[in-house]
Amino acid sequence: MRYTKEKRRRMRKRAMRRMFWRSTISLFGILILLLTWNLTSCALRYLSPHDGRRQEDTADEKENREEDFGADAVKTAAGTKDLLLVNKTHPLDSSWKPNLTRIREYGVDVDSSIADHLREMLAAGEKEGLSFWIASAYRSTERQRELLDEDIETLVRQGYSYSEAYEEVVKETMPVGCSEHATGLAVDIVSKNYQILDEKQGRTDEIIWLQNHCSQYGFILRYPKDKEDITKVSYESWHFRYVGVEAAEEIMGRGITLEEYLDSEE
Repeated sequence: MRYTKEKRRRMRKRAMRRMFWRSTISLFGILILLLTWNLTSCALRYLSPHDGRRQEDTADEKENREEDFGADAVKTAAGTKDLLLVNKTHPLDSSWKPNLTRIREYGVDVDSSIADHLREMLAAGEKEGLSFWIASAYRSTERQRELLDEDIETLVRQGYSYSEAYEEVVKETMPVGCSEHATGLAVDIVSKNYQILDEKQGRTDEIIWLQNHCSQYGFILRYPKDKEDITKVSYESWHFRYVGVEAAEEIMGRGITLEEYLDSEE
């Protein structure tokens, strides 16, 4: 009789263990399904344009959009006063909302009005044997604030006061609301083989080519050397801004800044 009870006890234990493992396996199966679904959803959102539109518009939709907004997001005819200026004394209007398009090969977003021009420019350089990388393109005001705070904190740890650190940082990192990156019309382009944003970047073959050819595609070197007193930004050999071919060729041809170009047109 004792043996029978012991045997039944062991049978109950085995049954409970089977139930436990079956429940555990089922739970893991559910978790794996949920994880797979979440990863798939994230991938689809990442690969889709940020404004939620289909990847490719129909020809009619593209034509209608160009009729409404024009082929470019900025006016570029000589004499215009509508060319967007964003700097430390002209912060971006808070109502500005870029129509973002993802440049998938570089993993960045730009305003849709400049995407084709940017691709065309980089493709032309690559045909010359060059290799580019887009270090930065569209940047939200929230991200700009994070970068500013990080740079200030670094200097404060080095012994600067907050005000001293702020004044030093904004020589290169724009204050919140004053960065062209928030427009979607500016990109930081570097040599793929040398991606550090420093003085040496300006001596790479890629940057030299861009500075000589960017105007053909509607871009300008936004913060040129020896123009810091006008732009209030240190020389950035890698920062290019789309303004349209006509304005770009005049700006680069005359060796002036966007500020000087707009002043001369008033």
